[in-house]
Amino acid sequence: MFERNPNKDIFDEGYKSLQKGILLFGGSLVVLAILIFLFPALIGYMFAAFILFAGAAVLTVGWKVWQFKKHLASSEEWSIPVTASFKTEGPNYKRRRIFVVMK
Repeated sequence: MFERNPNKDIFDEGYKSLQKGILLFGGSLVVLAILIFLFPALIGYMFAAFILFAGAAVLTVGWKVWQFKKHLASSEEWSIPVTASFKTEGPNYKRRRIFVVMK
């Protein structure tokens, strides 16, 4: 698994993987460009497919959020308000500050 080879650079494997990924991505872009030149209507189909998949993903997430809200409303555990008490006096008490940053 771990071999000591002083002639082998530590970044060889990562570099080869990165190089193959870039070549594969570039090749797929060239093939896509050729297909678009051969079939100009392909641009419209690709755009429509993107809109269809994005819409389906948003609907799926919305449905899951709706189911989660329904689950929380039916559960008695979540209907009870959460309270917290902090020990503010004593020998082991340390004052802490909490900063909330919102953008």
